[in-house]
Amino acid sequence: MKKKSIKLFIACFSSIILITSCQSLSNENPNRIRVSGEGKVRVMPDQVTLTINTTFTKTRMVDAVRETQATVDTVITLLEKYGNKQKDIKTSSVSANKDYQYIGNTNKFIGYQAQQTIDFVLHDLSKFTELTGKLLETKISGIGSISFDHSKADSILREADLIAYDDALKSAKKLASRADVKIGKLLFLSNDGSSSNQSTQNRTGMALETFNKAYGGEGFKIAPEVLEFKRTLYTEFEIK
Repeated sequence: MKKKSIKLFIACFSSIILITSCQSLSNENPNRIRVSGEGKVRVMPDQVTLTINTTFTKTRMVDAVRETQATVDTVITLLEKYGNKQKDIKTSSVSANKDYQYIGNTNKFIGYQAQQTIDFVLHDLSKFTELTGKLLETKISGIGSISFDHSKADSILREADLIAYDDALKSAKKLASRADVKIGKLLFLSNDGSSSNQSTQNRTGMALETFNKAYGGEGFKIAPEVLEFKRTLYTEFEIK
């Protein structure tokens, strides 16, 4: 009797597991439709980031470091007139190394080189030409890159997310209508996780080299292009 009871219990228990598994699979894999949407927002930039390079090569390392630091101090004093020192001006540490020049099929030691970089964000684009003109009067070695951006990039990307969702929903409804079905609740929603905006790539490619010579001159003009912020959104809807 005990053996029969045990066998009956095992059989019932197995049936319960089978039913539960079938229900779980049914709940986890309902009929669904998967679509992606794309959102784009185009705006004009309202700020520009300049990467300013300062490099000096001297016979003694201490002299190279001293002149580099003096030039950086001069540039920072100038930049403070166009922005906030704490928020808009970022300086790297001074790096110093031996400097070699390829002469006569061989690398020859020519001195010690010290260099430092300053990143500056200018929020008033109308001051761009004036600022670059002032920078040319200092002993900077060059402006490595110029990158236009927007101060409200995060908000713009969120707006692009909403546009992408509307696009995905519209596509889902069109596909469902063509298949003569109706979409139900939203089952999955995710963006691609990247900030796909052209602002981070909108660099001019200009590298202004002054060769450590202080000279005056007019600042240069650049017409910034329209920035395009783009997001891709992935959705999954239940099919009724």
